[in-house]
Amino acid sequence: MPGDPRTASLNVVTDHGDRRGTTARPADIDFADLVRVLHEGVWVIDLDGITLYANQRMADLLCTTSEAMVDRSVLEFFFEPDHTLLMEQMATRLHGASNDYVARLRRTDGELVQVRVHASPLRRDGVVFASVAAMSDITELTLAAADGEVALHEAEESRRLRTRLMSWVAHELRTPLNTISGFAQLLRTSSLPPRDLDRVNNILAASAHVNGLIEDLLDYTRADSATIEAHIEPVAVADAFAEAVSLVAGVAQQQQVHIDRKVPDLWVMADHRKLVGVLVNLLSNAVKYGGAGNVVTVYASTVGDRVECSVTDQGPGITLRHQRTIFQPFERLDHAEGIHGTGLGLAIADAYARAMHGTLSLESAPGQGTTFTIDLPPAHRPAAAPAPTDAPAIHEEASESVRTVLYVEDEPLNASLLESIVSLLPGRRLHVEPTVAGGIAAAPVIRPALVLLDLNLPDGSGFDVLRSIRNNPDLAATPVFILSADATEQATQRAQELGADRFITKPFDLEQFLSLLDHHTQ
Repeated sequence: MPGDPRTASLNVVTDHGDRRGTTARPADIDFADLVRVLHEGVWVIDLDGITLYANQRMADLLCTTSEAMVDRSVLEFFFEPDHTLLMEQMATRLHGASNDYVARLRRTDGELVQVRVHASPLRRDGVVFASVAAMSDITELTLAAADGEVALHEAEESRRLRTRLMSWVAHELRTPLNTISGFAQLLRTSSLPPRDLDRVNNILAASAHVNGLIEDLLDYTRADSATIEAHIEPVAVADAFAEAVSLVAGVAQQQQVHIDRKVPDLWVMADHRKLVGVLVNLLSNAVKYGGAGNVVTVYASTVGDRVECSVTDQGPGITLRHQRTIFQPFERLDHAEGIHGTGLGLAIADAYARAMHGTLSLESAPGQGTTFTIDLPPAHRPAAAPAPTDAPAIHEEASESVRTVLYVEDEPLNASLLESIVSLLPGRRLHVEPTVAGGIAAAPVIRPALVLLDLNLPDGSGFDVLRSIRNNPDLAATPVFILSADATEQATQRAQELGADRFITKPFDLEQFLSLLDHHTQ
């Protein structure tokens, strides 16, 4: 009927072409016109799941037409494995509940489309008689998320493999290095002519350098995975600079480079070893790249609420292009040809600085030298520490009874080294077992005063021996040290969980190790 408001338009055009507005009411809105402009698919079904209406977008998602969908079951258009989900969701709408879920459509060409469904019941006179659903195509988003998850998994796996590789390399290098360093330290305790003592000290310096490189590799791995750790405490800047200068003095002398120190009595909150590592790297670069006759100046000052430690050289400087990338791994300067290095030094130094809550920066211009600066939080000078009471004691007199140290180690050279070290303590002897089974069997028989465990053994792990000892009431109080080149966070944490008293990393300091042996085998 012409007067029926259900057929009225929002705007009526007269025969004369003039437009007259009418007052719109909800009943005036044509549902089909409304949903036709929506980007989402709209699907109306009755209580039995039979299609009453679908807009063009819905038909496009299925590669069909709206007319072809009418009077057909909704299940015909969904992927079979999702039918159970679909029936459950339809049942909830019978009780008047709306729902939101993800399902898969099967297009007429067989392809699957992932859709997010927002569905609500339709009521007439308060009674549910149908339901309407709006469907958004999320296929590409789902694929992108899956690709991102795969990429994240691959990156994590790559990082895990890299960490394992670096840990293996570190272990394999540290094992022979422990023997070299240990026997050299034993030689240094002997009465040697000055020339031979210098040679021994050179061996120890080289061992310390190699061990430092291993630490750098491990720290770079940790830095790359954002897990680098720092032991923060008050550190004297002058002491850190003095130690760093002494470590590069030989190279500086060879390069005819003079190092001028201008370091006042300042203290910073830092990790002593890592701060020295940063300064050694900066000094080494200044010496190597500055050229013969170069003067390197090291100085420190308080700037605002920070302490700045700087190293300045008179070298060729660094171009702006290289300044942007110089802290990246394996980045080297154009004039670095013939200069030894991996390009990891500044990347590690930058990671150390960040781990100590500091920043590493540079100022340079071609032909005007370079200044590297690490700024750190200031610290107060700590009170004088009491002298240690457990200094190493190598007794001359024999003790009344012999105390046994059980060492579970399969590497003969390491066992030989420990035998030589234990022999310096009168009244002690070393018993070596090369396997887990041997260590577990020997412990309750010899009742050792102390147990030393390597981790990587032919038939298992030293942790197996540790677990056996801690589970034996007669041995539960026996001190147990892990003595291993595997100083990963996982290994140290596992040792602590199983009740190890100490975790000593190879190579170790002879004087400190003797002190521990003496104290724990009294």
